[in-house]
Amino acid sequence: MNAKKSSVIMGSALAGMLAMVSCSGPPEENLRVVPLTMPMASYNPNTRVVVAGVDYTEVHDEWMNPDIMKKAKSGNTRVVISRSAQRGQLMVGDEVAMDFPVCLGTSTHKTPLGHFNITEKKVHHVSNLYDASMPYFMRLTDGGIGMHVGPVFRTPQSHGCIRMTRSSCVPLFKTVKVGTPVRIVP
Repeated sequence: MNAKKSSVIMGSALAGMLAMVSCSGPPEENLRVVPLTMPMASYNPNTRVVVAGVDYTEVHDEWMNPDIMKKAKSGNTRVVISRSAQRGQLMVGDEVAMDFPVCLGTSTHKTPLGHFNITEKKVHHVSNLYDASMPYFMRLTDGGIGMHVGPVFRTPQSHGCIRMTRSSCVPLFKTVKVGTPVRIVP
């Protein structure tokens, strides 16, 4: 990660807000209240992070450059997803506007490689196959593969979709259009 990219942390209204921890029962060991985004240098993979009762221990950093996001137009954006890195990037021209963690398909339900275009966007989508809520769904294939909000871990755990955290999926959803190219690489 270059210094320019890493110098800007998620620039939305959520940046700077602390996540509220609300767990029922006894306090968790190693629990800490964390900003919704934090610099890579402060991320400790051995500390459990529980936000609103959900364990986000495996979630990586999210980066956004608000100046580049302002340049985003329907014709100059594209998304690149890396299966091996479990990361995604929103590109505006040749500049990285967002860099975010993703959770891709397992070995039995692999996320397909290749060039795709967003063919549908739905804020409230439910999977026909798994009867699962898939908020902020951005369809890539006729077979139901898309990008959406869901649990994000360091290992592939989806049924082929590209799961994203809400804090990265919502701004991506608002920025991309039907027709935006998406490239999934090994």
